[in-house]
Amino acid sequence: MIIRIEDLNKKPIKLLIKNYSNKLVQETSIEKLFRLDMSKRFYETTAHSDFYAQCRPTYPPDVMKKILDYLFLKYSRKDDDLVIDIGCGTGQSTILLAPHFQRIIGYDISEYQVKKANETNTHSNINYKVIVGSDIPHEDSSVALVISAQAAHWFDLPYFYKEVKRTLTIKGVLALFGYAFVQVHGQQSEKLNEIITNFYKKTLRGYVQKESEEVYFGRYRDEKFRDPLSSTDFIRDENLVIECRWSIQRLLGYIASWSGSQHFLRQHPTSTVFHDLNLEIFKCLDIFDDEYELDLSFDIFILMNRKTE
Repeated sequence: MIIRIEDLNKKPIKLLIKNYSNKLVQETSIEKLFRLDMSKRFYETTAHSDFYAQCRPTYPPDVMKKILDYLFLKYSRKDDDLVIDIGCGTGQSTILLAPHFQRIIGYDISEYQVKKANETNTHSNINYKVIVGSDIPHEDSSVALVISAQAAHWFDLPYFYKEVKRTLTIKGVLALFGYAFVQVHGQQSEKLNEIITNFYKKTLRGYVQKESEEVYFGRYRDEKFRDPLSSTDFIRDENLVIECRWSIQRLLGYIASWSGSQHFLRQHPTSTVFHDLNLEIFKCLDIFDDEYELDLSFDIFILMNRKTE
C-alpha cells in the first residue's frame, strides 16, 4: 500500500497494524487490543493471542537440533518420553518438538493463549493445557526434557528450578531459549536501528518492565538464569540467528506486540507514538510504502543444563 506523505498525519494507527494471516479479525484493532490488565499476564484476550502469534518471529528447526544433540549426548531415548514446554503461549516453540517425541504438553497460564494453541494444533502428539500456580503438574522424575522459550524472565526462577529438578529424570535436560532485540540490515540500517532502539528505551521508558530488557538486551546472561541442575554440564549457545524479511507494517505490528507497548497504550489509548514511529521510518528510508520490506535478524540464545543426580 503506497501512502502519500500528505496523508500520513491523518492516518489512524489501527490502519497501520494489519492482521497478517490475510483473514481479518475485526476484534483486532489497536484500540481494543491494548485495553488490557497490565500485570505479567499480557496475553489474556483472544484478540491479543491472535495478534501476538501473527507478529512474532519463528524459531528455525536448528534450535531444536541443538537441544536434542545436547539431550541425547547422555540421555537414552525411550518411546514414551514425556517432554513439556512451560510458557508455551500459542505453541510457536512447542511445535518444534513435534517431529521428535510422542508425548508433548505445552503449558501456559493464559487460557486464551492455550485456547488459540489448541484451535490451531495439527499434531496428535501435542496437548496444550492451562497451568495453575507454579507447580509443574507431573510426578517426580517423569519428564525427559523441559523447554521454555522467551518466557523464563517472567518466572519465579528459584521455585521453577526446584520444580524442574523434581520432575526431570536423571540426565533429563532443561533448555531455556529466546531471541534478542531486533536488528535491521541494509539501507539506512544504522539509523533505523537507532530509531527502533530509542523507541523502546526512551518513548516506552517507564512502561517496559525490567524482565523484557533481561531477554532483549541481557540475553539471560544474568547469573540467576544459570540453573543449578549441574555445575559442569551447563552450556550457553549463541550461534543461531532468526533471519526474516518483513514489511514495515509487520515490523510495526511486532513492535506493537511488545509488553511495554501494550502497557503504554493502555494508559495512553489515543497516543500517536506508533504513527510517529511509522512516519520516522518512512522519512529515514525516503520510501512511503508500508509494504516495503526490510531485512531483519534476531540473535538466538540457548541455555542448557541436565539433571545429574
